[in-house]
Amino acid sequence: MLALIGTVPDNNFPLVAGNVTLENKKICISGKKVSVNRGTPTLLAATIKAAESLGEQMPFAFLIGDIGRGDGSKKLFQYLIEHLRDTLFHTITFRYVQPMVDWQFRILEVVREISPIPVLIADASAMYMAKMAGQSANFELFTPDIGELAFIADEMAPHPFYTRGFILHEENRT
Repeated sequence: MLALIGTVPDNNFPLVAGNVTLENKKICISGKKVSVNRGTPTLLAATIKAAESLGEQMPFAFLIGDIGRGDGSKKLFQYLIEHLRDTLFHTITFRYVQPMVDWQFRILEVVREISPIPVLIADASAMYMAKMAGQSANFELFTPDIGELAFIADEMAPHPFYTRGFILHEENRT
């Protein structure tokens, strides 16, 4: 089963874990709903549609609200440390979470205790977290857009938007 770990841009969205469905353009998980308009909900919606098309099981998600301050991400990381080792996911995708290197190390220690070790995918801020922590080799796949790809490739880039300055005005020269 595929698990997706991420945040939604709403500080009032509680920590939830469960199978995900898509109903009326909203992600539904453990009795909670969030609109599909950007970020983690869009990835979940695409994952649900892919699973439906392929006749696969619906994804499982671990979600919490976080508007970039890290409060929700910290609670999510703590929950994962306590519960992730008891799962049997074959693939785990990390999406938008606040990049915190110390938590990255702790989460990866837990993942290594799962047997068999799941395939790890880093998307969005999870790629930055893996890069900052020096843990990129633990992930089988990064899924960057063009600006994120430039950031990942440039070991001196201080921030992803730094790399986009020379890209944004040249969309036809990817």
